[in-house]
Amino acid sequence: VKARFDFVPRSSIILLLLSLLLKMAAVDPLSLLREYTINRKEIKERGGLVIFDNTSFPKTAKTNYTTYRTGKEPKDFYTLESLLFLLKNVSLSHPLYVQKAVSEGIPVVRLPDRRMLLRYLGGQIDSSASIDRGAHLELGLPATDAVATKRPGDDMVSPAKRVRSEAEASAAEPVSEESRAQDKKTSLRDAMSVERIAAIKAKREARKRGGPSKLDEDMSKARAPGLSEVDVFRDILPKEKMGRTRNTVLQSSGKTFTNVLTIAQSIRTREDTDTRKQEAVPTAANVPPAQQKKPQQVGYNRYNQETFRDKHDTDGFKIDTLGSFHGMNLKSVAEGQQPRQSGHSSRSAPAAAASPHHRSSQPASSAGTSAQRSLHPPKRESRTPIIVIPATPTSIITMYNAKDLLQEFKFVSSDEKKKTGARRDNEVLVQRTRTTNPGTNSAMTISVPYRVTDSPQKLTPSEWTRVVAVFVQGPAWQFKGWPNLGEDNSPVDLFSKIKAFHLKFDMAKVEPNVQKWDVNILELHPTRRHLDKPTMMRFWETLDRFTAKNKSNLRL
Repeated sequence: VKARFDFVPRSSIILLLLSLLLKMAAVDPLSLLREYTINRKEIKERGGLVIFDNTSFPKTAKTNYTTYRTGKEPKDFYTLESLLFLLKNVSLSHPLYVQKAVSEGIPVVRLPDRRMLLRYLGGQIDSSASIDRGAHLELGLPATDAVATKRPGDDMVSPAKRVRSEAEASAAEPVSEESRAQDKKTSLRDAMSVERIAAIKAKREARKRGGPSKLDEDMSKARAPGLSEVDVFRDILPKEKMGRTRNTVLQSSGKTFTNVLTIAQSIRTREDTDTRKQEAVPTAANVPPAQQKKPQQVGYNRYNQETFRDKHDTDGFKIDTLGSFHGMNLKSVAEGQQPRQSGHSSRSAPAAAASPHHRSSQPASSAGTSAQRSLHPPKRESRTPIIVIPATPTSIITMYNAKDLLQEFKFVSSDEKKKTGARRDNEVLVQRTRTTNPGTNSAMTISVPYRVTDSPQKLTPSEWTRVVAVFVQGPAWQFKGWPNLGEDNSPVDLFSKIKAFHLKFDMAKVEPNVQKWDVNILELHPTRRHLDKPTMMRFWETLDRFTAKNKSNLRL
């Protein structure tokens, strides 16, 4: 053997020994613990050792992860036992983890180090500032040598100590899924007979294969001979949780619906009575004029005088009882001119003056016009205030987020709303909630609707009178085609009748036009959403003061 090594240079042997020492030094406990945690490998604990397959370390071995310390505390490192205990109890909150570690006498991982340490051990980060690469590390031992190494007197173990060590070893070793399944199978065989287990399996397969409609048929076929259905379900029903079916949903406890049948019967009786009355009364077309009865006069009604006398019975005077002076001035009424009519009525006016037949039919046409006018009263004008916002997609406020910003006081970007599948509406109705007479006994919370639109070209002149606010983007072409503009198409005169606002982020620059115009600037923070509400409350307070002074005719 000596002759063989004479041919090997001493430098090669030295390099081989150095490589072995470097390899053993590279295997530090922190790196091994991180590798096993990421790959979910099994880490064994036996006695005072932590075993990583072929390498083992004492539980008290220091890692190169430094503890959190103040300026006066000396530099220290976490032990392998404390890191392994943290991984086992990572689901506990930090106070409970500290309490459990202190009770078992294990050094705790401090709260400032906990989050970064777990992220490093879990593989979420590759390094940490708390790792000292130049720290002295304890070399690991081969697992076989560590297990085989015995101290003098280890063979002399008392029976009580041997039982306790075996119990600790069995508790430390993880139980595999196969052994758990085997224990479950064994306990199931002890609790139930083989025939009953077969019947339960058949029921489960029948439920998968045929569904609830074929369950009874499959159960009768799959049930073992000699077993009744009661025997099969005797042990199952106590553990079964009753679910809600279509029958249990319709069953009501403590409520009766007999009044529904009574209401339905009364409605049906009333409908039958109306049908019989209609069948018993003959129509006017089938009854001769002599037998038709005139409606009885119930009482005097100034708005229904036509039912008391015939419309042509005016005692010889040419009086149009259904006529109207609408659209005529005092001179026309004094001269006896007829009211101006449109269409065919205006062209037939001369013929009506020449022909007696047309003269007698003229009140009838006037009656039709008056009846039509009474059936269609003039449309009531809306008093809902209007807010105009920019139509450009680069605006901070758009039709996507106008309701969130003005009503909920929370800014959500248009891109985020589009990602959630939000739909862009042509108009949005925003509810402004405010308190009237605050601090008094008559204080009351009311909700005022505001109509928000980005299409000012579609507004009618009457709707322009209800515009109370406009959000200014900056360029002057935004107001092209708007009313009340100056000679140079400047919106200065417009802003005296409509309150103008400019919405921007607090770090953005103000547009030059906005600085020249009478515009209230509202600033939002890009990330701090809790500051949105004060900004929008300031917007509503400014708008309330303006509308109370200049738009008091609107619904405020």
